[in-house]
Amino acid sequence: MGRGFSVETLSRSGSLCSAQSGMLPLNASQCGFCTPGFVMAMVYAQITKKDQTPEQALAGNLCRCTGYGGLIEATRIAQSQPLDRAFVDEIEGATTVLRQLSRGGFSIINHNSRIDAPKTLENLLDLRKNFSSATLVSGATDFGLWITKRLDRPSHVILTKFCEQLLLREIRSDIIEIGAAVTIEDLENSLVSEYPELQEWFQRFGGPQVRCSGTLGGNIANGSPIGDSAPVLIALGASLTIHSCRGRRVIPIENFFIEYGKQDLLRDEVLVSILIPRRTHIRRLAVEKISKRYDQDISIVLAAMAEISGDKPSYRFAFGGMAGTPKLAEKTMESLNPDDLTSDFTPLSDHRAEAWYRLAVSKNLVRDFLDGDTSRE
Repeated sequence: MGRGFSVETLSRSGSLCSAQSGMLPLNASQCGFCTPGFVMAMVYAQITKKDQTPEQALAGNLCRCTGYGGLIEATRIAQSQPLDRAFVDEIEGATTVLRQLSRGGFSIINHNSRIDAPKTLENLLDLRKNFSSATLVSGATDFGLWITKRLDRPSHVILTKFCEQLLLREIRSDIIEIGAAVTIEDLENSLVSEYPELQEWFQRFGGPQVRCSGTLGGNIANGSPIGDSAPVLIALGASLTIHSCRGRRVIPIENFFIEYGKQDLLRDEVLVSILIPRRTHIRRLAVEKISKRYDQDISIVLAAMAEISGDKPSYRFAFGGMAGTPKLAEKTMESLNPDDLTSDFTPLSDHRAEAWYRLAVSKNLVRDFLDGDTSRE
């Protein structure tokens, strides 16, 4: 039992759980290298009981032996069965213990490194003020790659995912407020009822492993021009709340991205929450992700397009992958001429796509939206 988390095995008794035993007659495990990931995906599908296909439940796991047929059928069977009683007892027992843990934060300090995990916003901001060079980490889906691929060795890490104010999910009359440390999976649970058009976007954001770890605030604060959340939030007219010991400020999310690698966040500031408008004035919304693979791929272009109701309808077209930052296509929004995207953006060519392709695809997406073809009403 760790502080704030628990690791549970699937078969403490030595017997196989239903997901494991269901794989055997279908020859769904051969070399075994990928088996643990598939088993955990099946068990997670049993836990969540989400309305999803076996392929969606398994997204994020690759097998080079079986051809997937047996794995898909084993998942279909697992989804129709309840979670093993023994595992339910394990989860309930761990949950009880975790709720009894001290609600205070913790720090781990040695001679050359330090980790802080504050529980309150006041403590987080105080740490940020006094250790402005520390690395803020929440879900660690990007941070883990900095460690394993770039071989970074940060001397001071501040974990934000234990801070209660950053875990807020609150639906008010005009705004949905989402804490920066809320995971993409929990964001889906809060947002899809308001914007059902986002269902496919969430599914393609990443596999369950990524969605359950990665956070909305982390995806924004990294400032990636191909991050999937920013264009959607820009199109919806979202704002960011940013705090420091000096006070609080609220800015439109599109103003947060200054240029490639530079965001409007000072060294003593923390992104605390995202304010997303309710559906009141948004008549239509479409999100289109263009990538080489359907699942588990980085966007070539991500377009989020919204029609705002009024005496005269207005539009918000936001794009990722078309510039050094995610941004609005302001001239195109005014003219409603897709060809004006050439004035709004000068995309780069890279190993994912040529600049001409990005422009051509984006023009077609805008044209289809204005024609009503991408409406998900």
